[in-house]
Amino acid sequence: MDSASPQAPSLPLPGGLGMKLYRFRNLVRNHWWILVITIGIGLAIEGYILFSKPKVFESMSQLVLREELIRDTTGAFRDGTGNFFVTNLEHMKSPIVVGRAEARMALENPDLTGTIEISSVLTPKTNIFTVSGIGSDPLHTQNFVDVAVDEFLKWRFESRSSVGGKVTGSLIEQQVQVRKELSEARAKLQAYEEENNMQFWKATQNKAVTSLSDLKNEKNKLQEELRRLQRLTPDELLQTAAPKPQGESQPAGISAKQEANFNSGLYTEFIQASQKMFQRQADHDEWKKVWKPAHPKLKLIVSDLEKLQRQINIIKEQNGDLVKGRVAAISAEVKSLEVSIPEWEIKVREAGRKDAEHQTLEGNVARIQTASEKLAQELRDIEIGGKASLDPFQVIQKATVAKPVPPGTIKHVLIGLIGGLVVGSIILIVLDRADDRLASSTEMIEHFSESILGQIPNVIETRGASGLALLQEEDERYTYAEAFRSLRSSLIFMPNQTEMKSILITSAIPNEGKSTIASNLAITMAAAGARVLLVDADLRRGDLAQLFDIDGKVGLSDVLRGEAPWKSAVLQTKYPTLSLIPRGPVTNQSGELLLRPMLVGLLNELKAAYDLVIFNTAPILAADDTPTLAPNFDGTLMVVRARFTSARLTKNALNTLYQRQVNVLGLILNAVDVEAPDYYYYRYNQYYAA
Repeated sequence: MDSASPQAPSLPLPGGLGMKLYRFRNLVRNHWWILVITIGIGLAIEGYILFSKPKVFESMSQLVLREELIRDTTGAFRDGTGNFFVTNLEHMKSPIVVGRAEARMALENPDLTGTIEISSVLTPKTNIFTVSGIGSDPLHTQNFVDVAVDEFLKWRFESRSSVGGKVTGSLIEQQVQVRKELSEARAKLQAYEEENNMQFWKATQNKAVTSLSDLKNEKNKLQEELRRLQRLTPDELLQTAAPKPQGESQPAGISAKQEANFNSGLYTEFIQASQKMFQRQADHDEWKKVWKPAHPKLKLIVSDLEKLQRQINIIKEQNGDLVKGRVAAISAEVKSLEVSIPEWEIKVREAGRKDAEHQTLEGNVARIQTASEKLAQELRDIEIGGKASLDPFQVIQKATVAKPVPPGTIKHVLIGLIGGLVVGSIILIVLDRADDRLASSTEMIEHFSESILGQIPNVIETRGASGLALLQEEDERYTYAEAFRSLRSSLIFMPNQTEMKSILITSAIPNEGKSTIASNLAITMAAAGARVLLVDADLRRGDLAQLFDIDGKVGLSDVLRGEAPWKSAVLQTKYPTLSLIPRGPVTNQSGELLLRPMLVGLLNELKAAYDLVIFNTAPILAADDTPTLAPNFDGTLMVVRARFTSARLTKNALNTLYQRQVNVLGLILNAVDVEAPDYYYYRYNQYYAA
């Protein structure tokens, strides 16, 4: 019985975000020194700025705005005081006030020099101003703050004195004009109300709207009834007519008595006559089987049927006359309503026009009244300001003794850290964008349309002095062995491949691990019982003989030169059904040897003698051997090493194969990091190992 996984990994992030974070994490891990350098430079720059800053001192003074000037008669704070505060904060540090303070300081204290930076803030939820001055000399800074506050108060007094009289006179003239306009507007409103009797017109408007709506509803109902009568024939109306339920509204113009009696009596007679006729017809059908046509009782039944048919015909004629009469009545009523509706529409428009004119006059009176009240309030404000002291601001604290300003060491350190980290991150991102080496199957899918037949995990920790060991019968590298079994299954069950007896394995550039993959794939195929022949066709740098620890003095190069038959070059490995043809003596004429006509015949003989023939060849971009050899094989596998091979180089290699009409079966991603998010499934292989 299976037990729960003792180390179930966390779920991967959705989409490609997990792979992007994984790639960036590896980038930081490999290039951490860039972040160290940029953070160090940032700290060095901020340290230089910190220690090169001159020592400065700060002095503060406080002013208060009297509450009686910012409250109304009810005791509540007046609207607009926020703008008043902001305006005076700006005035406090304006060039006019600062310039006057500098000129006064030059006259009164010529021995005190330096540049002072003035700032002012409002204490939250209070009416207290704090004026601050920062300078290099403490005594000069303290005196300058006092002088700046005094010049601010003097400047306000001068401005109020020169502008106050003009403003008051202008406001009084505006108030007189507004009051005159208010009287005229009220007179127009009163005259309009007396002339038009607005109560009467309002009642008329409501009545007209209601009546017009009722008339339109009645017209719509009558028109709908008229369309129904015109759409159905009199016979259809007779067969569908039935008394309406009690309480259902009746169209105007048709009396209740007329509506109740319309078709109801004829409908009853029609139903009764029809029922009798059906009954007599049933009797006739039954007795004609017994009696002869001349039988008196059968003749009586026939006579009754004829009478009932005449009665039904008479009812239909009467119903047709009634329908015509009702159509005419409804048409007349509709015409009458079409005359009445326009008259009521005229009344509604007239009442609406008078009501709109009345509302316009009322709105004009309200607008002028608001303007008059606003002018009166402004005059009261000026009056209160005139009764107050020279200025609403009062100094509650003279300039304090100037104290040294902290240099802000923590702030500079944080700026250096964050700035260096940001710059380093930008550099890493640029490096990541410039690096097109593939790290996972997700990135391969984004770059290539070919299928990924296998992902071989990175087991570099098992590499010995002689290199990475080949797969053994009871190999403890569970994930590594399972990856080659998955590759074997992908090849065995590959669709649209009728025969797969010869496979060529190559890569774009050297050191991508194609020789190890070719060897382990051959071992995995042989483990399944297939007779496999592995051929080292890399005639320049082939090393399969060393991997299998076999003496490879005679090999493929001897066979292609005609110096030895291929069977003498076949060597048996320690795997029962796996044979090997080593490289043989190294040659610089591998391209010419692989172009010899005998190669095609050799390949056919090998395919006939073995279930599967696997050729390990040279990298495509290192020599022309593989593009020359590949068209003769049933399929070709391209090995791509994770975090090593450039996507651009792999594409160039694939294009070279496609130009030679090579059947590329798919890609094999080698040396995959098992910690990559898209390798999540394979982490359970060890759990299922025997």
